[in-house]
Amino acid sequence: MGLSFLVTGGYFDGSGEGIIWHVDLEREQAEPFVRWLPPEHLRVPRKGFAGGCKASDSTVYVAAHCAVVRVDTARAAVSGMLHQPSFNDVHHVAIAENRLYIANTGLGTVDIHEETGRFIGSHSLLPTWINHQRMAGADPSHWEEVLTPCWDGAEPIPWQIRQADDGYHDAGLHRRRGAFARLKVPDHLHLNHICITPLQTLVTCLYDGTVRDLRTFETVLSLAGCHPHDGLIAADSFWTTSIDGQVRATPLRSGRVTADAEVKQSVFDTGHAGWCRGLWTDGRRLVVGLTEVRRGRMPRHHWAHREPEGSETSILLLDLSDGRLLARVDLSDRERHSKLYSILPLEGAT
Repeated sequence: MGLSFLVTGGYFDGSGEGIIWHVDLEREQAEPFVRWLPPEHLRVPRKGFAGGCKASDSTVYVAAHCAVVRVDTARAAVSGMLHQPSFNDVHHVAIAENRLYIANTGLGTVDIHEETGRFIGSHSLLPTWINHQRMAGADPSHWEEVLTPCWDGAEPIPWQIRQADDGYHDAGLHRRRGAFARLKVPDHLHLNHICITPLQTLVTCLYDGTVRDLRTFETVLSLAGCHPHDGLIAADSFWTTSIDGQVRATPLRSGRVTADAEVKQSVFDTGHAGWCRGLWTDGRRLVVGLTEVRRGRMPRHHWAHREPEGSETSILLLDLSDGRLLARVDLSDRERHSKLYSILPLEGAT
């Protein structure tokens, strides 16, 4: 049975290059499928491709920092780029009924476009006036100050241009002078991954460990103490990865995600570790992605009870019945520091 996938990713270098690998887990081999060097107005160092989806056997959509890139898989070539000045730190794109659902992470929205590119609407988890201030270069000191206004009619607290340099986010005058789409801005919930069902539009939120239904704005799943990333429906369950290597399954009840999440696999028990994101399963086998963590480039969230040395960028195939490691493909890059996002099955991955 075929186990062939397209895996999206990039590099922690200055190029901003996106890459899609073709990974064959039967042969434990990988090769570059598409490389995309963004034009200058879309180029953001240390970024590249984030999460994506298959629209058909010939089309893949994949997120870049400030664009959605369309890939013609028949030609293994980029066939289009969708950019909006409001796109910032775009993490994932999903498709349903010929509509693209775009996780516009920096702005805290899921924007909806037709496949033609036409904008339809947006689910926003922040008030419009807040994002107006943020796009102008200002940040709140505390999110609750702007999310929970009092009934006294007081004027909102004036915000300031972010001055402190934390080594990652853009600060100071650069925030005001730079195009918002290319900036690295502090965000509220850090939307990661969109999963659309007939009854729910689900999005995973890294910061607070929640999964939210954007049709009702309810929290349908709360994974306290962990940071979820990918989320997909398979084998009558909603499956999630979290960055600490835990893979959970939540059974569907009457077609809806419930609040009963069960750990199905602790990926790091295989002896391989890294920032865990990227997910595919058929309920019997599990494919997950790891991204190498380096001491000089430590993430802002706790990711493991271990040191970063020895972590890796790789794709693992596991047997869910006993946790056995069935196959592994190493995609580590010593010089460029590679990173992985989505794992998209090709036709025949059964």
